Amino acid sequence: MPRPLRLLMVSSEVETFARTGGLGDVVLGVSRALGARGVDVAIVTPLYGTTRIPSDDVHRWYGTVPARVGWGADDVRYPGVVEVRLAPNVRVFLVDDPGLFLRDGIYEDAFGTFGDNELRFATMSRAALSIAERLWGGTGPDRGPDVIHAHDWHATFALLYARLTMGQAWADVPTVFTIHNLAYQGVLGFDSLDRLALPRGAYHPGCLEHGGLVNLLKGAMSVADRVTTVSPTYAREILQPSGGFQLHHFLRSLSYKTAGILNGIDIQSFDPSRDGAIAANYHADDFAPGRARCKEALVHELGLGDPNAPLFSLVSRLTHQKGIDLLLPIVGNLLEGGARIALVGTGERALERALHALGARYPGRVAARVAFDEKLARRIYAGTDFLLVPSRYEPCGLTQMYAMRYGAIPIVTDVGGLHDTVTPFSAVREEGTGFVAKNPDPLSLLIACDDALTAYSDREGFRRLIARAMHRDFSWTRSADEYLERIYRPITQLRAGL
Repeated sequence: MPRPLRLLMVSSEVETFARTGGLGDVVLGVSRALGARGVDVAIVTPLYGTTRIPSDDVHRWYGTVPARVGWGADDVRYPGVVEVRLAPNVRVFLVDDPGLFLRDGIYEDAFGTFGDNELRFATMSRAALSIAERLWGGTGPDRGPDVIHAHDWHATFALLYARLTMGQAWADVPTVFTIHNLAYQGVLGFDSLDRLALPRGAYHPGCLEHGGLVNLLKGAMSVADRVTTVSPTYAREILQPSGGFQLHHFLRSLSYKTAGILNGIDIQSFDPSRDGAIAANYHADDFAPGRARCKEALVHELGLGDPNAPLFSLVSRLTHQKGIDLLLPIVGNLLEGGARIALVGTGERALERALHALGARYPGRVAARVAFDEKLARRIYAGTDFLLVPSRYEPCGLTQMYAMRYGAIPIVTDVGGLHDTVTPFSAVREEGTGFVAKNPDPLSLLIACDDALTAYSDREGFRRLIARAMHRDFSWTRSADEYLERIYRPITQLRAGL
């Protein structure tokens, strides 16, 4: 009987340990689903000052692992390793280097972005390779990982070191790189090559060089056997000038090895039938009484008065990408239509101030909470009628899937993963799971919201809409199968000459 496939997963975020957004959710979700299929998954991520360890099955490795992050004799760090058995066939390895990671934040703190992030994540990535060697007996035939899968620019070093600096055995290991958001590319100066032990020979337009600078994302995509994005539509959008962030020509040259695989969500954790964070539990076949109780409790919590009024909510990072500013001009229109609005998120200071101002201007009708509050987010999914996701671009997006899981109807722009997950509502054809704005602009968003209000007024039709949304299957099963059958097995067979 063949041994399980060995997968080394490298990421700066892992849900339940430390995360700022969807990256951590994705890494944990797909890893658990792959572990359930018998894959031996090792996830490597830093031990931050904010890391939570959610398991009793924890032990610290004896000694340290070497992590070379420069060419000099002394440019080697020796972090410790904390191993956590998280699920069947899934282990998380926390890179313990207090000088780099024991801080109040993942990428930044109250004073701003950390100035040594490239060193921090180079250490994480190089330590990941040392952990894999120790875990699976070195590298070479029947040793080491069968696949290295790196996520976003922070983990690019794992692929670059394996392919370019660590010898033939590591260079032969099949590799996958996933783009979660092309906007963040890991751009450094030329001096970073020697400082971070990256070969000068890779500094050319076909690999690390871009616009006279070092582009880590570009380099990782160049050396990877396969490149994936987190939705099929986003895989197409990044080939266009409007979505390619100056890399669209390069990405077109890699289209032969690029695939879009839609993210899933953790349907065990996000389950309204047993979620302890919401006021009442319910399921897709009998949701009306439970959702009514959840809405009543949410409206009371937020001070929004009438629980019979249609409730529009937003739970988001407050950034230009997320299109929060597209919503602000139409708030008055929605209120004139009898709606109540809940806005929750943190991010850009100007947008935080705008939320505060709306709450102060419309007390009892607009509730603004500048906070990162996961339990409140769940209460909103369970109690709101509509969830707004007005993104200018969206590689995948998870909130619209969480919303549908809980029976909140998404109102989205027609971009990226939002296009792939939300089917436009049609009362005539009795189909659809949400409302889609044709363009990311205030007028298109207002039209979609007006359509949602019309649908809300048909109580029986709206009940059927909720039922369709709740019955959508967004589990990780499909995505894990795609990674296994479309990505991992083909590249391991190709590398093995099969």
